[in-house]
Amino acid sequence: NHLHREMVLAALAAGKHVYCEKPLALVAPEAAEMAAAADRAGVTHLVGFNFPCNPILQTVREMLAAGELGELIGFRGRYLEDYLADPAVPFSWRCERRLAGPGALADLGSHLINLGHVLVGDLARLHASLHTVIRERIEPATKKPRRVENEDVAYALVEFANGVPGSFEISRVAAGYKHGLAVRIFGTRGSLAYDQERFNELRVYRNEDPAGRRGFRTILAGPEHTDYRPFCPAPGHGLGINDLKVIETRNLLRAVATGQRAQPDFHEGARVQYVMDMF
Repeated sequence: NHLHREMVLAALAAGKHVYCEKPLALVAPEAAEMAAAADRAGVTHLVGFNFPCNPILQTVREMLAAGELGELIGFRGRYLEDYLADPAVPFSWRCERRLAGPGALADLGSHLINLGHVLVGDLARLHASLHTVIRERIEPATKKPRRVENEDVAYALVEFANGVPGSFEISRVAAGYKHGLAVRIFGTRGSLAYDQERFNELRVYRNEDPAGRRGFRTILAGPEHTDYRPFCPAPGHGLGINDLKVIETRNLLRAVATGQRAQPDFHEGARVQYVMDMF
């Protein structure tokens, strides 16, 4: 993470289009500097937030834009993994603030914040707490314990700029979760549920269904959903995580070819970074 700013600014100075992994930088001022430099360079720039490329989540955006859930009244997001749940996992750059910046917040929470922006809108305020659960890990070079410098867990109560309340839960020590990115969105006409571990499925509940017939129904990804058909002509077969990176890269190349703005660009990366700094 600490190399993103240096590499991006060098590429921009050379007039190159830039595709940068998330998080864009270590802190918000660096991210803002990179976004401004990209604008001055007049090149295409994109940050690697790939989950909104999922055809199912593109369908969610279409549903929300069409008002299918009515007025939005709540958002619940979580991103849980267990890659550092074992105390025996050694110290790495991810645990060092100078190299990684935040911990679980930068690695996982940045995706969740971006997803909140895409589905609901910009965040206006939050009340958060950060926790380091495993405070020391063994440094491989010295074989001695070393203090973990950033958080394992982050929680926040949030309010979006449009007034929608919500919550975030982020953890890199949540035993049993491998890719536990999930959102629940509540509206006056129904709700929906999405889980990245079953990311070819969307569960939808509609209030107008008749009494005795109400319940969540499952929509399976298929060729009628945006960007699914180029991978498979049949519904229910499912895409994989690497297919989302293919779609993301296609979006970048299309923006380069047409001169249109790529999304999510460095300005979205800076907005996400600003929210992380708020924690």
